[in-house]
Parts: sequence; C-alpha cells; structure tokens
Amino acid sequence: MKKMTKAYLMLATVAFTVQTMGLGYQATAAAAKTATASQTVSAQQISKTFEQLLSQPGKLPQAFTYLQKHIQSVPVARATMMTLHLENAQNKQLDAYSRTLYPTSVQNKISSIYKPGDTFTNLISRTKDASLKKLLVQTRDAGFKLETAEGMFYPVINYEKYTVFSKYTTADIRSYIQIMAVESGQAATKDAALRIGYQQLAGRVLAQEAFLNQYPHSNRTKAVKNLYEMYYFYTFYGTNNTPLFDYETKKIQPNAKKGYQLVIQRNPDSKSAYIQKLKAFVTLLDQNGDKQTTQVSAWLKKNVSSN
Repeated sequence: MKKMTKAYLMLATVAFTVQTMGLGYQATAAAAKTATASQTVSAQQISKTFEQLLSQPGKLPQAFTYLQKHIQSVPVARATMMTLHLENAQNKQLDAYSRTLYPTSVQNKISSIYKPGDTFTNLISRTKDASLKKLLVQTRDAGFKLETAEGMFYPVINYEKYTVFSKYTTADIRSYIQIMAVESGQAATKDAALRIGYQQLAGRVLAQEAFLNQYPHSNRTKAVKNLYEMYYFYTFYGTNNTPLFDYETKKIQPNAKKGYQLVIQRNPDSKSAYIQKLKAFVTLLDQNGDKQTTQVSAWLKKNVSSN
C-alpha cells in the first residue's frame, strides 16, 4: 500500500506540473497575443496621426518630425506607405511653399545675403530679418532644400532627408530613395546647362536602368522611368546650353567621348541595353571623325527619342 500510495503521489505531482506548465504556456501565449494587439493598435494610431498631419496645410514640418520619431515602430509595409505619402504631400504642397518665396521682396532679401552653394540653414544663420528667418525655417523643416536658377530662388524636395526612412522601407523604395537622393544632392542641369560630368551622367542612367529591370512593378517605377528617359536623352544630345555636339563645328564634346569610353571599359561584359547603345554610338563616332554627320544624325533619330 505504501508503494502504491507513493506511486500515486508521484503521478499526481507530475500531473500537477504538466497542468501548471500548460497554464503557464497559455498565460504566455495570451500575453503575447495581447502585446501583438497592442502593437497593432499602436501602429494604426501612429499612421492615423501621421496622415492627419499630412492632410493639414502647413503641417509638413510636424509630419517630418513625427515620422522620424515613429517610423521604427511600425511594420515595413506601413513604413513604406507612410514614406511615400510624405513624398506625395510634398509634391502636392511644393507650389504653395514656392509661392512664399516668389515675392520680389523675399527674393531680394535672400539675394542680399546669399552666397553660392548656400542652404536654407546657411541663410537662416545669416539673416537678421525675423520674418524671413521664420519663412526659411518652415520651408527647410518641411523637407525642402534651396535651389537657384536664372536668378530665382526656389525650393525642391530634399531627398537626402529621406535616407533616414529608407532602412525601414521595402527594397524597391530604398533603392528609389538612393536614386532620388543623388539627384537631390546635385541636379544634373541648371539654366539648361549640364552640371555633372559625363561619367556621372552615365552612372545615374545605369542606376536607373537597374531599378527598372529589378522592380518593374514598383510604386515608383513610373517616376524612375521618366528620370531615365530624360537622362538617356541627355546622354546622346546633351542640353540646350551644353549640347553634345558643338553647334558650329559639329564635333562631340571631348570630355563626353572620353567619359563614355571609360564607362564602357569599366563594364566590358555588361548586358545593359544602355551600355550596348553607348558602344554602338562610340563606334559610330570613331567612323565619322567624332562629328555629327548625316549618318550619326540618322542613328540618333532612330535610337533616341527627341520628345
């Protein structure tokens, strides 16, 4: 009887332990479920607050700050959506912010303190005009950067600011931000003149082409395609004030051919359609004394849209 009683006690102990473990597991699972639900509610609330800020005129600075603070707390898909919505809002409100800088009085105030290469921050630190400082701070904090062309000062989207969001987004949008940050960092053209070297020009086209090949269905494929087509045209025609071929001599810009040759040499086995076009173009130039002959013009008309 003692042995049986002892055996029953052991079985009871084991049963109690298993039951306790089961209850512990259930409690842990319930806690995890509650935590997940809490996180979901939190992510939804973050998104809701952010969208409310975006919908209000003049609240872009607050939206930028809010996203910087909370983007790491939401899932990748939601973080990506919020980042793209921020860009949409900036594009939508760009004209309104531009109009605040367009009055002659504002342009003159900026011009009086502007030095080549200045940013909004530079001007903010230099001006003693309280109203101008407030205007410049609002524009900068709304995610814009200062540009100037033909004597006018105006804002453009500062994509370099988006790099803090990119690591929380999907791979395609991360790549898109990289492309746009390069563009934002130094515009390819200004006053209808080419501002970057021909190797840089070709390098940007290759990055854009790679994006289009890798992400044909991205939310930003169309935007990159528009950029690619513009750069593709610059490659073979140049710009109005920096034509690829001299208007009088019809000779190609010496740095252009050298730059394209170096790009080809660095990509000898590339399957890039752009590189293949460059190879054919350079070969044709060799056959035509580096001039825009009738043969070269015919090739350009066939292979490069002039629209």
